[in-house]
Amino acid sequence: MRILATFGLVMALSSVAMAEELKSGLQVGDPVGVIGVEKCAGIEDGIAVGQKLCYR
Repeated sequence: MRILATFGLVMALSSVAMAEELKSGLQVGDPVGVIGVEKCAGIEDGIAVGQKLCYR
């Protein structure tokens, strides 16, 4: 029983340690890469449907 409790404690503590290290998405100061898109619909803005665009 003591081994099972020790194992559970170790697993819980390691989960907390790993959760603090996990970061999702861009962080403050990270550069944003190029985003390529193709217009498929939308308002009349002078950009033809099917035109490929590049955003930075």
